[in-house]
Amino acid sequence: MAAASLFDVPARITDPEQLKELLGIPFTPEQTACITAPPAPQVIVAGAGSGKTTVMAARVVWLVGTGQVAPEQVLGLTFTNKAAAELAERVRKALVKAGVTDPDVIDPDNPPGEPVISTYHAFAGRLLTDHGLRIGLEPTSRLLADATRFQLAARVLRESPGPYPALTRSFPDLVGDLLALDAELAEHLVRPEALRAYDAELLLSLRGAKLTNADLRKVPEAAAARRELAELVTRYRAAKRERDLLDFGDQIALSAQLARIPEVGRVLRDEFRVVLLDEYQDTSVAQRVLLAGLFGEGTGHPVTAVGDPCQAIYGWRGASVANLDDFPEHFAHADGRPATRQALSENRRSGGRLLDLANGLAEPLRTLHAGVEALRPARAPNATASSAAPCCAPTPRRSTGPPSPSPTSSAPARHPARSPSCAARRPTSRRSRAPWWPGTSRSRSSACRACCICPRSPTSSPSARSSRTPAPTPAWSAC
Repeated sequence: MAAASLFDVPARITDPEQLKELLGIPFTPEQTACITAPPAPQVIVAGAGSGKTTVMAARVVWLVGTGQVAPEQVLGLTFTNKAAAELAERVRKALVKAGVTDPDVIDPDNPPGEPVISTYHAFAGRLLTDHGLRIGLEPTSRLLADATRFQLAARVLRESPGPYPALTRSFPDLVGDLLALDAELAEHLVRPEALRAYDAELLLSLRGAKLTNADLRKVPEAAAARRELAELVTRYRAAKRERDLLDFGDQIALSAQLARIPEVGRVLRDEFRVVLLDEYQDTSVAQRVLLAGLFGEGTGHPVTAVGDPCQAIYGWRGASVANLDDFPEHFAHADGRPATRQALSENRRSGGRLLDLANGLAEPLRTLHAGVEALRPARAPNATASSAAPCCAPTPRRSTGPPSPSPTSSAPARHPARSPSCAARRPTSRRSRAPWWPGTSRSRSSACRACCICPRSPTSSPSARSSRTPAPTPAWSAC
């Protein structure tokens, strides 16, 4: 049955099977559950190669096609301009392919709506433009380029009265340290004054302590240097305010301040009835406060966050993987129930041997985070028991000597017969690599490694294989 239309949008899709047929993608049961979930908060723990972008695009098609939301009421956020452009293109093509939107109908007076997909920082910049006056931010504020940030920080450092005896590094290093500390404080919503007070208390507590080794003796030195550097951060921020300048850290921190105003959240929730958050494991504390203040904190707004704690690699720049772990509490239902947690664990990029290695390496991480499942290779659609199994055994050891001639030909066979499963999965050529899984992005690692010497080939016996020259392992091979 089609979901009830909540926003007076005509329904064109009635069931998941119709969605699969329209998009031409044989979604797995895991993917189908994430795509067709009710419009409510949910977090999807998506392992590597599990098709998260495909699922996000298909969820937009499902919600729009079933009449639950209009295209322009969908907000998608990710980290880079490239990722935002890719997600927007995937969503646009999926909507057209499913017949939900018609690209040929162009009415200048009533243009068709499209989902709003951008980066987290671009969304924060838009929020400041629309609502910055609520916190006293002038609309004329400009975003600092990297070169200008360094120039302004260097000027502040030169003009500061000092003295700063604990800052013993070179001038260029101090400029970098100043900018790094300013960004870290902004990402964690910590005021420089609070950091200086903490370091002063730390130095006082260490004054009578016995520091027994060189590493411990560096602690008071680092705390004293950071305390002086925090004073320079205060001067640097004052210089930015005097010039109506912002950097990326300011955008997020000020937007998080805006998110505490209830009216701003109501306006955003009315504008965007569905929110998609990509790579959520890489969001910072400030970004979590911003997003939860606008769309979470017991509102029950339909927010879908996608991420993988095993791929959280940006802690050094302020990212907090705890945001993904604590999503069910930060974005709870209106009645207080935690948000739903789902998982995508079927990998469509790699074979079983590579996944076994990856699962072994990631096992300690899986024990630290909820909802993380071991990756497993995906089965081909409509696969039988035999064809779903790995089609190739480990690659035979290559002989160092010259190959022996084939008994049926004077020249060694370059491409012996392949098994049906190998032929179906092998890209057609190096220049034109057809995806082996319909409807998903092309993958260079989707082919079987030993297709040209597959032991399951019907005409490939051990004796025949030993007489053939193994084909070179292609560049797109899995391992």
